[in-house]
Amino acid sequence: MKTAALVQLENVDVRLAGRTVLRGVSWRWQPGEHWAVLGPNGSGKSTFLKLVRGEVWPAPGGVGRRLYTLDGPPHDCPAVARAHIGCVSPETQERYLRQDWTLNGRQIVQTGFFDSDLLYQKPDAAQRRRAEALLEELHLQKLSRKKIQEMSQGELRKILIARALAAAPRLLLLDECCDGLDAGARGQLLELLQRVAGQGTHLLYTTHRAEEIIPAVSHVLRLDAGRMVQSEKQSDPSRATAPADGPSDGAAKKISTAPVRRRRVPPFLIRVRQASVFLGRRKILHRLDWQMNAAENWAVLGVNGAGKSTFLKLIAGDLHPALGGRVEHFDDLDTLWKIRKRLGWVSADFQAAYEAELNGEQVICSGFFASVGLLDRVSPRQRWRARDLIRQFQLGALAGKLFPQMSYGERRKILLARALAQRPEILLLDEPFDGLDHATKTGVQRMLEELSRNGTRLVMVTHHPGDLPACMTHALRLEHGRIAWQGAWAGA
Repeated sequence: MKTAALVQLENVDVRLAGRTVLRGVSWRWQPGEHWAVLGPNGSGKSTFLKLVRGEVWPAPGGVGRRLYTLDGPPHDCPAVARAHIGCVSPETQERYLRQDWTLNGRQIVQTGFFDSDLLYQKPDAAQRRRAEALLEELHLQKLSRKKIQEMSQGELRKILIARALAAAPRLLLLDECCDGLDAGARGQLLELLQRVAGQGTHLLYTTHRAEEIIPAVSHVLRLDAGRMVQSEKQSDPSRATAPADGPSDGAAKKISTAPVRRRRVPPFLIRVRQASVFLGRRKILHRLDWQMNAAENWAVLGVNGAGKSTFLKLIAGDLHPALGGRVEHFDDLDTLWKIRKRLGWVSADFQAAYEAELNGEQVICSGFFASVGLLDRVSPRQRWRARDLIRQFQLGALAGKLFPQMSYGERRKILLARALAQRPEILLLDEPFDGLDHATKTGVQRMLEELSRNGTRLVMVTHHPGDLPACMTHALRLEHGRIAWQGAWAGA
């Protein structure tokens, strides 16, 4: 007798905003199976996970159906099934970042017992013990009292993973869960996933990196353009990851980057002197001294919580140093507007904050005004520049698509193009490759190298030194908000 599937999809289509995102999906998740979901940006991976969890519905009027067998006889009610399903996704993290909530790490973990964003009810004694045990197991005790607004991207990701595990779900869905984590945290998380898989929790997760596929993964599902192109058992799933994203020259294949406008060469591009930064009452950066000169490209390294993203916000002008500190740009320009006209900026926080209901072309055009949304009418020259970037990045399919309806990786590609709209003199990049498939990442690496040859300087935060383009000349390592080391960069 055939074992009942935990989740079964039969000829399911998914339509979002009038557009078919998944088409004809038939799939069975059997007990004992752990799945990796592969495919390029925009292939439908995140939507597939939402379909499994019940956050989106099969298209009405079709023949497709979705069944769950998690708590008794088969049924089609996702509201009941979700009590047995944990989930971590970039959208979850963005939702927390957008809100002005005052939750701390412990409270976020406790919301996992109730499948809610806020803590609407008091956890009982057993739930409190379970939350404390998870915080200890994941080495997150230091984050238990830390507010969301004070956490780094990686710290919040780790707390959300603990939240997803709180109710001991039978199914755990993870969408690019290692993005934003430092090497140590990634290793700990992958070990944890291997352990929970052995304890009976079933895993379904997406990734663009072969090294993130754990030995427990037994099956691989590949999607392309919303269709299943492979669903099978794998003897060695990690070997299947690289070709799943397509050839390495498939994105940003021929980027033409005009040199930046020539100005008098200043004695420095950015100079930081005795700069400390507080978030709330907590000191994040401690009396930093750093200078970026012409012809230098800097990598910013350090573990989660070291202060890397805060450092980029400081030099971008989003944060100001405490009394006694100073940040100077281009011979100390006098207004933030003038500074931002000469800087490009990409980060997860900015991506989460960009909520304007614009299409891809309009988002790119907003880069001319350094704004979220369009502040003014776009000139013909600006529109030509935006469409040139669309062509160079091969973003034609996204030009007319609304930004909130794009996948995480698609939004990241649009924001990379937006950052280049004004041909910036300095490009600030906070984990720019998170969410990008292999082909796009390789193309963007080549694009950054060409930008550097043509005069654009780079400051890039990463947890993957191997992702750094070859043009990087210097590196800065932060530890606990202090500069532990800075100097010439010899490579990973």
